[in-house]
Amino acid sequence: MAEKEKKTARTLAKQGSIKLFGNITGKIFGFLFVAIATRLVSPDVYGLFVLGTSVVVFTHTLISMNIYGSIDYFIPQFLKESNLSKAKGTLQNVLLIGLVFSILGSLFVYILRYAIADIFDESGLAFVLVPFTLLIPLLTIYKFLTHSFNSLKKMKYRVLMRNFINPIVKIIGTILLIFLGAEVGGLIGGYLLGVTVAVLFGTVFLFWEADWLRGTPSQSVSNRSLISYALPLAMAGVIYTIIGQIDTFLIGFFSTSSKVGYYNIAYLLATNLLVALNAVTPVFKPMIAEAKSNTHAVRNRYQLATRWVTMLTLPPAITLLLAPEIYLGVLFTQEFAVASGTTVALVLGYLLNAASGPEGMMLEGLGYTKLTFLNSVVLLSINATLGIFFIPKLGILGAGIATAVALGSVGFLGVAEIYYLRGFHPYTVQLLRVYIAVSVPIILGWLFVSVLSVSVLIAVFLPLVVIVCYVAGLRVTGGFTSKDIEIAKKFDEKIGYEIASRCIN
Repeated sequence: MAEKEKKTARTLAKQGSIKLFGNITGKIFGFLFVAIATRLVSPDVYGLFVLGTSVVVFTHTLISMNIYGSIDYFIPQFLKESNLSKAKGTLQNVLLIGLVFSILGSLFVYILRYAIADIFDESGLAFVLVPFTLLIPLLTIYKFLTHSFNSLKKMKYRVLMRNFINPIVKIIGTILLIFLGAEVGGLIGGYLLGVTVAVLFGTVFLFWEADWLRGTPSQSVSNRSLISYALPLAMAGVIYTIIGQIDTFLIGFFSTSSKVGYYNIAYLLATNLLVALNAVTPVFKPMIAEAKSNTHAVRNRYQLATRWVTMLTLPPAITLLLAPEIYLGVLFTQEFAVASGTTVALVLGYLLNAASGPEGMMLEGLGYTKLTFLNSVVLLSINATLGIFFIPKLGILGAGIATAVALGSVGFLGVAEIYYLRGFHPYTVQLLRVYIAVSVPIILGWLFVSVLSVSVLIAVFLPLVVIVCYVAGLRVTGGFTSKDIEIAKKFDEKIGYEIASRCIN
């Protein structure tokens, strides 16, 4: 059993590190896209593009029933039992259901495009939504592929598709189209082109890795069981999509499209904190699903994942909290520095959420999808209520505060539910040492920002100062464990140099 858990830890570390690398690369490309877009088009045009994207993504989530959530729950169990026919049948059914509903969603948006534009008092939105209707079925295939790679625990294909091919094609396509004379059309065309090319490559990757799809006969599976598992996730997905867009909608309703653009930049910057959590969750859920009856194994995996997520989330959080105006100004022009307070509020909210670990994927992996839906309702209720109260008074800062409070509250609610249902929580003495160690980079990082006055130098060197001080603090407090050292040694063996193990041991 001990050897099996070591293997699980190595798998989580390996696949998680691949996903983390992909997330970081994707974030860099994402920032590059936004930096290019905000320099080549006006804030009003960019805000219109964001509104259009929000409407389409919301519609896709609403209409698709989040049916792909069944893939990384059922497929790992079928593969563990070597039942390839049922695995193939599950994939076929999920894709068919998703495509049928996504086509209906595209028709829905096209027919109601003028009514939607009137709601936001943006006449140009009707034009934007016409080409964006193509995105809904594309997103269905895109999501299907990413969840398939999750279930196979093959993050490299997901990373190639999502974090390299899609953003690179999107950036190149957007630049070319804008220079050819299109503005919002250039943003939309680049976005569509990126997703389309990524889907083509992702399809090739799936049939290459899962070669059993080509020769294995398909065995019928119950659509009822797929939908029964996915339906609470679908409703939760709708709510989470509303949550992701509620601030955009409320700001657009109470204010202007330019304020939507400012908030979107702050939101984009703050969500970088999820890079570690999002790296772990895709492979974490199938690991929980395949061992859900083993409480000891599930607890250890949850505690390990939470500690690693926390360790990796704290450095970027500290960096952004110490110098939000500098990063907004350097990355997106000084005009967007007005969103610094909003960035701080969102960073604190995402930091609190990360402190709960992958509690949402834990509940899904254990089969408690109804609780996932309930938590999403609570999250939306808090976010919307506080947003309606704060946004008219505080503007985009009010939106940031509302989101932060909602994220922190629901994260700890999930932890409490897991403790009630299974009798364990993710918090350990080793995790406490991680939080103690963070005092070192906070103090020295603040001194660094206070002494240095050149914004570019601060933006470049502050992350390095924070990381070096953080690693030193972890060594002093004993924040690293034997599992960390083992993973570091495996990493050093891969690259042929003793770097990671020397840093932490």
